[in-house]
Amino acid sequence: MKISIIIPAYNEEKLLPRCLKSIFSAKLPESYEVIVVNNASTDRTEEIARSFTGVKVVNESKKGITKARQAGFLSATGDILVFFDADTLIPEDWFKIAVSKFKSNPKLVGVSGPYHFEAISWWARGLEWFYNYIIMPTGEFIWKYILRQGGIMLLGGNFAVRKEALVAVNGFNTEIDFFGEDTNLTRRIAKIGKIDFTNSLFVYSSPRRFRGEGGVRLAVKYIINFFGEWIFKKPVNKSYEDFR
Repeated sequence: MKISIIIPAYNEEKLLPRCLKSIFSAKLPESYEVIVVNNASTDRTEEIARSFTGVKVVNESKKGITKARQAGFLSATGDILVFFDADTLIPEDWFKIAVSKFKSNPKLVGVSGPYHFEAISWWARGLEWFYNYIIMPTGEFIWKYILRQGGIMLLGGNFAVRKEALVAVNGFNTEIDFFGEDTNLTRRIAKIGKIDFTNSLFVYSSPRRFRGEGGVRLAVKYIINFFGEWIFKKPVNKSYEDFR
């Protein structure tokens, strides 16, 4: 079972190196590839990515997270495709846990887990805990056992899917710029198999968007676009801001 690790990167010269170092420091499977999608960067992102041995660089000139993920998907050769954001740090056992889940359940098409934001206030940490340990498990139960959906969420910067499942849904919706893109993928891919959201598959994430947007405002945006996608099949917010 080959794993393709795909990292979209727009002007990520500051945080990409530590992300890649954390990946190569983790317990990687025997067969894997690491792909950095340089997404219209104007800084040293491409140069830094190429400086890492074993990293394949794909250039996507059209800016946008879905466009970058689609480019990574189309260039990947693995059986399981793993997507991380460039501002994340990957725990040592992440790949071991993810691979074991796919091997133990042939009907599983995707797995995902939460973000643990770095260096945030106590109230923000409490909000994060409430989301990860109350809202998500409750939502997972409702989606799977009451609404009879395959699963509730593949969190955009921290998930893995079977390549054959992504092929079956024609990959990412590149018409979506940012908000709602992960819910859109989840909604489509949950129709063909099971999705697990588990706290054991967490990553550490930069709090830059959390701080830039404001925790409450950001949470509201994610919730609105989540339901917009599930109910109306389109996100509510069309615009977004880059925080670097």
